[in-house]
Amino acid sequence: MDSFFPHTPGGIMFMAIAVETFKHPEKKSNYRIWYLEMNSFMEVVGIGVMSRENLIENLFEHHQRTGSSNWRVFKKNEVVSAPIEIYDFIAQNINENTHFGNLPTLEEFQATLNALMMRLEIRSIA
Repeated sequence: MDSFFPHTPGGIMFMAIAVETFKHPEKKSNYRIWYLEMNSFMEVVGIGVMSRENLIENLFEHHQRTGSSNWRVFKKNEVVSAPIEIYDFIAQNINENTHFGNLPTLEEFQATLNALMMRLEIRSIA
């Protein structure tokens, strides 16, 4: 388990699991991230959604306190998580749906939950 979710100083870690993008092309860089909130024992203690701006703010605040990122991401077609770093937001690869890599869409993540036979539904809120 440690190889998938390494311990992060500062207790709480956030795992980006899905992206909710806006349909309008001018708003491509404005997206919302769905995430799991995990405690120091790597137990899921919450699920939430955050704007790109709030994610960057949260990342900066934690980095100032601890010197490291408390955000990780499972990108599409990857088997291990990767940290989300401040420098990821300097530029965006046009072939990816976030500044830090490709994430499953809400629909793709829901299909994964369904395949795992979990009784959990996630969907966009206004």
